[in-house]
Amino acid sequence: MQTKPVHVQCVYGKSDLPHIENNFIPALRRTVNRPVRLLAINYDPHSSARLRSGQIEGVEVVDVPNTSTTNTGFGENHNTLFHAHPPVDSFVIINPDCIPQEGSIDALFSRKASSESEGKVAIVEGRQWPFEHPKEYDPVSLKTPWASGAFLLIDSDFYKRVGGMDEIYFLYLEDVDLSWQAWLNGYSVLYEPAAATIHFSSGKFYRDDLVYYENYLNLRNFLILSKKFFGQKGEAAAVAMLKVFPDRELADHAIQEYFSFYQKRVTHAYQGKDHSMVRILGLNQFHKMRIV
Repeated sequence: MQTKPVHVQCVYGKSDLPHIENNFIPALRRTVNRPVRLLAINYDPHSSARLRSGQIEGVEVVDVPNTSTTNTGFGENHNTLFHAHPPVDSFVIINPDCIPQEGSIDALFSRKASSESEGKVAIVEGRQWPFEHPKEYDPVSLKTPWASGAFLLIDSDFYKRVGGMDEIYFLYLEDVDLSWQAWLNGYSVLYEPAAATIHFSSGKFYRDDLVYYENYLNLRNFLILSKKFFGQKGEAAAVAMLKVFPDRELADHAIQEYFSFYQKRVTHAYQGKDHSMVRILGLNQFHKMRIV
């Protein structure tokens, strides 16, 4: 048995604490045959609700202070955790509304190790139950166009090479961005169905008559992603898709905010670079619509 701890990162809010303490942490110790170090951060720097640091249910918990003045986004928080305690080889990201299943993190590490004889692996995504995005992947190689940020293993050297997650998104699509950076930098992104987590995602229960923050950010961030990887042509195509989006008020506001505050901040590093796994097939559609 290896003694080097596995680094697991988790971003939480006040409402997540009971679940993390009563379900998440007890389950976490059974996911891997190694010591576990849970690095956690509250996205609200003004909240007094904090996860207790120390040994909890056999897991070393390290609550990292949030020194920002405003609420921080998914990518920024995971970048903070990564730099606070840099993992040596690879690390795991899990959403706070998950219960990772027995042996799941071991399965992620095993898949990465067994696949690297065929090339460098940047990301291995686990399976989410009972709901996850329709998943396109090769049933033999397990290669997939992009990996969801809810439960995955990330290579540390790759993460440092690309500078971590792009914080411009705040929430949503930064996982697609990171996956595409992997492919364009010569790494692979894999899907490991043997590594499972229960994910209490609320998306399947959204009401059709209400607009959620996720709905808006997915539209705005689609413009950012399209410009970053496909340049002005990608941006124009994305705008055209939003122009025919049924909720005109929501789409128009996303377009206005993008051009007012985000367009000039989008990096140009990946414009003009092609890869068969980096593709847009429709509005927020980055894979063939099939479930394996």
